Amino acid sequence: MSRPLDLSHKTIVIFYMLYFGDMVSITPFLEVLRRSAEGSRIVLVVDRRFIDSVRYNPNVDEIVPADRKSMGMGATWKLGRQIGAMRPDLLLVLHGTARTSLMALAMHPRYWTGEAGTRIDRFFMDRQLLVERKDCHAAEKYLRVLADLGVSDTSNSGLRTYTCEAWEDGAARFFREHGIRRGDRLIGLSVGSSTKEKNWPAERYGAVADHFAGQGWTPVFFGVDSERLLIEEALAHMERRDRAVVAAGHLSMGEFMAAASWCAAGFTNDSGPMYVFDSRGVPTIALFGPSNAKLHHPLGARSCALSSSDLPMTQDHVAHTIRDGSYVPIEAIPVETVLRAGEWALGLRESEAYSRHVCFIKS
Repeated sequence: MSRPLDLSHKTIVIFYMLYFGDMVSITPFLEVLRRSAEGSRIVLVVDRRFIDSVRYNPNVDEIVPADRKSMGMGATWKLGRQIGAMRPDLLLVLHGTARTSLMALAMHPRYWTGEAGTRIDRFFMDRQLLVERKDCHAAEKYLRVLADLGVSDTSNSGLRTYTCEAWEDGAARFFREHGIRRGDRLIGLSVGSSTKEKNWPAERYGAVADHFAGQGWTPVFFGVDSERLLIEEALAHMERRDRAVVAAGHLSMGEFMAAASWCAAGFTNDSGPMYVFDSRGVPTIALFGPSNAKLHHPLGARSCALSSSDLPMTQDHVAHTIRDGSYVPIEAIPVETVLRAGEWALGLRESEAYSRHVCFIKS
């Protein structure tokens, strides 16, 4: 076993330039790192598009945004040199790519560890770690990195996102304009995702929204502007369409994070909003098809993934799963199952099946 690293009183730089949901999944890691790195300065390098996910996280001292979509080799090297001017004691790469390799070489950290981005990294890294495990939840794999570095106490508060007064005010203003006050009975729905194969049919979201509207809940459809067509399709299948509120395109990402906490339950596909609801303490029912629920399910006590596919733990690349057709389409999840799970999330019924966080639907 390697000697534990002393994480205290250091400048620690973390490379993690993935997507919004991924950023939420490392919040337990950040909490444990902060507790274990007394007196240290923690610097997080993230994709500029998803900076709001960690902007107000109290376990990060500084955020360095990277234009991952447009950054060429020259700009990547320059950013690495800028970070190197901080004189980092420790570089920890949580997701290695050719870009992180180039930045690390430009930085010259005193100690470089984590996931290799290219084959040449092993000639320069002080210690290469296994990050992309396929035997535990996505949030847990980052905690195991800290355990590999010698951190013995990885207990944490779970997924967490943090807002600010301006975001909270923006969410409150939106709800006020729709006659909604804090404490009203709301359910949140997010009908889109990054891949159409991951989307449960929009009309079924409409059926779920209509069911709970009939029980006195106000359905709120969250999302981005590009998902408005899906939301319109959901609304078209509601008898109580007038009860629904469309927030998609009207809230910033930060305001959505604030608004999510107004909901008593959230219904989503496997997507960033799934992690947002869960991180805000909202019971979450997440619907999975080609993505692996075992590795990415929500973690809250009243949260559960309903999955049409019982994929092996080793199968995690959703693009490959879709390409190979090695999954049961998400359409196999019936509306009735989602309604029952939603009632469980709202505390209206009990079920051991949902309490296990993952429920596989037999077709």
